[in-house]
Amino acid sequence: MNILRFLTPKQEVIYLYEDYTMEQALRVMERARYSAVPVVRRTGEYVGTVTEGDLLWAVRRLENGFADAPHTPLRTIPHHRDNRPLRASLDVTALLETSMEQNFAPVVDDRGMFIGIITRRRVMKYLRQQLEELGIRPPSVEEKTVHVHAS
Repeated sequence: MNILRFLTPKQEVIYLYEDYTMEQALRVMERARYSAVPVVRRTGEYVGTVTEGDLLWAVRRLENGFADAPHTPLRTIPHHRDNRPLRASLDVTALLETSMEQNFAPVVDDRGMFIGIITRRRVMKYLRQQLEELGIRPPSVEEKTVHVHAS
């Protein structure tokens, strides 16, 4: 099975351009309420993923702190490079392994162009559906919750 069935296309994804300033990145991330966002070049290639922590540490290293953030482009700060992209041609096994380690996986085509992301949530929903189709009903969150009554 191809991983593209899980893809949220680029047009529906929040991402940043590497020439955005740190201030622009923070505004986008705050508005979207995301703690990690893919970074791409204007030409479309995936560069990496920037996290709130990356931005915080970068601000700390700036000579004038937050005062320099409006002028500091993302390309000048270290990105969280562990969020490696998946090739669109991979099979689901690689996706499952990546989903165990990352909240989302950036997906690139054979030229390294960013085409979207696959979220762990989408993979988990699919797996739950597959279990239900096999007649296996995983317990819901409510069923797993332990209620303690004080006497």
